[in-house]
Amino acid sequence: MPTEPAQKTQSFFNAHILPALFVFLIPAFSAWFFGFAETRTDRAILAELETNISRSEFSKADKTKALDFYRRVPVSRILASTNPKFESVKALFAPFKARYAMFRWLKRIAWICLATTFVTLAIVGLSVALSLRSQSAQYYALRIGWPVLRTSAAIQILGQGLLAVALSFWVTAILTEHYYVKLILTVAVLALGAVVALLKAVFAKLDPRSEVAGEIVSETDAPTLWQRVREMAAKLNTPAPDRIIVGVVPSFFVTEHPVTLGPDTHYGRTLYLSLPMLKVMAADEAEAVLGHELAHFSGQDTLWSRKVSPLMEKFALYLQALSSGMSIIIAHFMHVFWKLYGLSLRRLSRAREFRADRIGADLVSADAMKRALIKITCYCEYRAKTEEGIFEQQRLDRDLNLPMQLEQGYPAFLSGFAEKGESAEERVPHPFDTHPTLNNRLAELGFEAHSALHDPEIQQPAASSWYHAIGNAREVELRLWSQRQEALQSLHSVSLAWRLMPTDDDAASVVAEHFPQVVFRKKDGTQATLAFDRIQLPGVSAPIFFKDIERVMLRDSWRKNRLTMFHKQEGKSKIVTTRFYPTLFKGEKGDLLAAFSVYFSRHKAAEAASYVAETELAAA
Repeated sequence: MPTEPAQKTQSFFNAHILPALFVFLIPAFSAWFFGFAETRTDRAILAELETNISRSEFSKADKTKALDFYRRVPVSRILASTNPKFESVKALFAPFKARYAMFRWLKRIAWICLATTFVTLAIVGLSVALSLRSQSAQYYALRIGWPVLRTSAAIQILGQGLLAVALSFWVTAILTEHYYVKLILTVAVLALGAVVALLKAVFAKLDPRSEVAGEIVSETDAPTLWQRVREMAAKLNTPAPDRIIVGVVPSFFVTEHPVTLGPDTHYGRTLYLSLPMLKVMAADEAEAVLGHELAHFSGQDTLWSRKVSPLMEKFALYLQALSSGMSIIIAHFMHVFWKLYGLSLRRLSRAREFRADRIGADLVSADAMKRALIKITCYCEYRAKTEEGIFEQQRLDRDLNLPMQLEQGYPAFLSGFAEKGESAEERVPHPFDTHPTLNNRLAELGFEAHSALHDPEIQQPAASSWYHAIGNAREVELRLWSQRQEALQSLHSVSLAWRLMPTDDDAASVVAEHFPQVVFRKKDGTQATLAFDRIQLPGVSAPIFFKDIERVMLRDSWRKNRLTMFHKQEGKSKIVTTRFYPTLFKGEKGDLLAAFSVYFSRHKAAEAASYVAETELAAA
């Protein structure tokens, strides 16, 4: 039975390496086929020459000389030669000049594509290997590797597209002496689509800013916090952050990316602090976290992250743009290097986190760093599960008080967190980096995870915290929680609208809020009405309920689309057929066909969700 590393290697090969090998398919086949086509044409012409010469009135010696020449020197070589002595002979084969020239150029293009692939493998492979050395090496490796990949992608898409179109004609023309216009046009459209995808990727624009939900804390509002941050930064011999932002997102981080707060964009060094997490952390635990974050400044982690991130984001845009049609072959090839660069990023990110943990421990204490890591990991999991629980509810909680719910439930969750075996494998989410598991981070600090999780001091409420050092913390937190809850309720409302089969007025109002009744009119004034659970058509006495529709069939036409519904009538079992032309009915936001597709899809999604819920309830 294969070991886990062997399984991972096999999985990586099947998922990434194997698809990438298709980049060789079109150029390798083309290089062979157009050589074969050239040889086949040479033989056909030679056979005709042998027949003509044997029937000619030349002397036997001249015939032998001519046949010997053409057998030694194929027509393809004569037409490709720049030797002046072949000029008179070339004129004899003028009708074949264009064909042979095309074969030569297609072979050249095929070999250029193959050579480009091998050169790219060498250069970018070397850059990936170099990227493992350090953060600066990683940046410069990407600066070298990314332009090479981008240029390679352009050459491959243009070259392979041209080869594919040529093959769609010549393969059938050579082998069957027929060509198929539909096949050529189909391949040409796919090749053109790949070029369009390339252009889309080339001109895609990046927004370097990161939107942050929070508010800036001035030195007036938190003088002791700012003083402590500056003291710790001075100990690390690094400039203090230009701003401190507080919010309710469960995360602590630093960044040198431009950050957007509302309409304003701020540049320079930013430190983000989570107010809810500051509440549950003792002062020394929070200080250990501050030391950890400032260590990212002193180690220039944020500087290199700001430089590397745009390159990787541009890389991701390319992969997204090329991920369909004929260009997907190139996307698979590029994706191998994306995964390898990602491996390099994760490896260095892991080293950065371990270093920052050690520095936070050195500045305060290893015990404080240990407790901080456990509390942060626990709170992030608790917060995620609590918010997931909101979305799992079948009712919209209009009186949601998430801050109180979190504060009241956290102590019990923290206690249970220590008892779970999988807690040590949890990771802290981060907006700019990936973190090692809690188990690995504690081990680097010299702690065994099981013992650390059962430290009784972790269960004690924070006697003092840096939350209270922020004068306006309460007001800021209330504002931000209000915005957060409004966003959560809005998302929950949309989620419910797509999965509820209303059985009462409250549920119906939630669905109708997002799928309101809409009226559509034809030019002659007749109208159709669409609601979340039915459609009323002109000339039909009763509304057609979605629950009664057995099947829907759309017949496409360049003039108009006809929709046929097979459905039951209210209170009857017989299936009837209703046909109409939905695109003739116009509404404020489009025609009836587009709206019906969305409303009916909502109904089917809710029907499926209801069935799953009933099945799970019955099983329980």
